[in-house]
Amino acid sequence: MTRRWLWLAIFALAFAPTFAWLVGRWTDSIYRNGHGIFVPFLIAYLALDQLKQDTDPEPRASAWGFAFVGAAVALLVFDSAIKTQILSALALVLALPGLSLLFLGGARTRAIALPLAIGLFMLPIPAGAISALFMVLRTITAIAVAAVLPFLGLPVARDGTILAIPGQSVNVADNCSGFATLYAAILTAVILAHLSRSPARRAIVLAAAVPLALACNVVRVTVLTLLVSRYGGGILETWIHPGSGLFLFVFVIGALVWLAGRDALHGAAGNARPPLSGRFALPAAALFAVALVPVSIHSYLHVRRDDCANPDALVPAMGPGMVTAERDAEVRRNFDVHQWREGRLPPGEGAPELKFAIVRSYDPKQLYYRGTRRLWWDIEPGGDQPDWLEVDGAKLPIVRSRLGGDDDAHRDRDAVIESFTVYEGKPVENGWRTQLRAAPRQAFTGSRPMTLFAIRSDVNASQREAAERRAREWLAASWRNYRAVCGAE
Repeated sequence: MTRRWLWLAIFALAFAPTFAWLVGRWTDSIYRNGHGIFVPFLIAYLALDQLKQDTDPEPRASAWGFAFVGAAVALLVFDSAIKTQILSALALVLALPGLSLLFLGGARTRAIALPLAIGLFMLPIPAGAISALFMVLRTITAIAVAAVLPFLGLPVARDGTILAIPGQSVNVADNCSGFATLYAAILTAVILAHLSRSPARRAIVLAAAVPLALACNVVRVTVLTLLVSRYGGGILETWIHPGSGLFLFVFVIGALVWLAGRDALHGAAGNARPPLSGRFALPAAALFAVALVPVSIHSYLHVRRDDCANPDALVPAMGPGMVTAERDAEVRRNFDVHQWREGRLPPGEGAPELKFAIVRSYDPKQLYYRGTRRLWWDIEPGGDQPDWLEVDGAKLPIVRSRLGGDDDAHRDRDAVIESFTVYEGKPVENGWRTQLRAAPRQAFTGSRPMTLFAIRSDVNASQREAAERRAREWLAASWRNYRAVCGAE
């Protein structure tokens, strides 16, 4: 019995940080991934419901499970250094069919293929990956609401996803796109179709999921717009806004259950308990033990090594009063901060005042992926452009950012925003490629910090050239200082 279940303890330790991250994402917002917290329970219920019909008394095992478990372990090891977390979550999903094959065999795994497949719904979808879908859903909702409101006696003018009503305007933002309900509706429809014994009801449930979720979201936004018209925009800051989303979620799920019929809620007949095979328990435990080593290094022990010879000289400690407590908490929350400092360059040489920041983090993706936006929130997401700066006869890769926003408050603003990053003593041209190359080594040796040098000046047209010249002088001086202080090539 001990040999048969030894793998479970090692598996749990290896994936515990990943599962904790998933729980955090599931409970972060009802508008994105709230359904995910129910998926593990659904997988367990559906799998056990199917397996209790199995009448084979013999334990079965399939070595094909190592293909899945091996891929899962490789992803987990790799992601322990990269820290995307989404790859580790994918590894957890991949491990489930692998474990089923190793301990239940091929026939039983095929029987529970659907419960194992819905493990994909546990994965949070990064907002950047579906931003286009968000915009489509927002536009559909705004068009439909604008068409309905006049019939309810409320005049409306639509500009993209903004609904202008007398004295107020309502922006159909991402949280009102209905994506969370749509995602949960599709998952529910798949499960109910699997449980239903009627082919006709299966087809109805699957066909109804998307239009039902979209239609209900239109009703929700219509009601919220009517409330704004009557009580003002402050109504959206009350419990009514998130509460209406939760009500919509429950209503759509309830409607799909009703369409599926009561038969879909009845469990399958049988009470068999298929035995687990212990044939591959020790090899599985050994594989998960390999993954546990880098997970322990990075998630439990937090082994970190600084490749700068004198980091305190590179980023001196900030003195009292140099930053507010709120700013300090914000920066430490947005970066896995090792060191950071902010400052200002006074106006001069025709240039306005410039603000700069130096951040050193053991989570590199926080710096090379929209790092400047985590410092200054008015920077446009995805608006970064690569460029080159000649320093001492060599090319230094830099990134130029721009301000975001297309409303009246942003149209007349301009800024010079430039930055560069350094990792393992070298300037970074492409963050993803640089971190991928370093990951296999750092997985077993510990994390290294990345350093971001960023500078910004809010300017008008006449000041831009002088501000750009001064910003690049600061970037060049920062790179020279890094090489001198840290001993870089």
